[in-house]
Amino acid sequence: MNTVTHDEKTTGIIICDHGSRRVQSNDSLKDVAERFAVRFAADCKIVEPAHMELAMPDISAAYAACVDRGANHIVVLPLFLARGRHWTRDIPSLTGQAAALHPGTTYQIAEPLGIDDLLLDLLKKRLDADNQPTLASGEADPRLQDTPATQRRLQCGTCPFQLDKESGTITVKAGSGLEGYSLYPGQ
Repeated sequence: MNTVTHDEKTTGIIICDHGSRRVQSNDSLKDVAERFAVRFAADCKIVEPAHMELAMPDISAAYAACVDRGANHIVVLPLFLARGRHWTRDIPSLTGQAAALHPGTTYQIAEPLGIDDLLLDLLKKRLDADNQPTLASGEADPRLQDTPATQRRLQCGTCPFQLDKESGTITVKAGSGLEGYSLYPGQ
């Protein structure tokens, strides 16, 4: 394990989300990284956005950008809520691969956002804003007006689980690597 003393450490921050096929979603992360950099400029001089998958810059590109800007210690801040598979496996793997390309650097992966009073305050702020349409059962959602019916989904295509629309049961998708996993242990 490489160790760098505090005096020699120049830290680069990577704010990492999942990534999306939608440009607008990916642009949101760029805005978060820019605002974080401005707000915490005194402490965080090198801040880069990264998408875990589906879009660029990915973790490797962001890691390289941090190093190019003078960082020798990288901290990945996952923009994820919980300690799921992306935090326990995917982000560490991708970050380790990126670090291997930059000898002499060290890295850390911070905890996901988790349940924090600030997150609860943000949820309450969204509730109080009440600026989204109220829809009646069966009424068309205006957010879907530009999405053809054939492209509307009930779940994320990368999820290892699938919903049987008729029975309402959830099962593990074949080939997901989770075969044998039970959503309902003991049953």
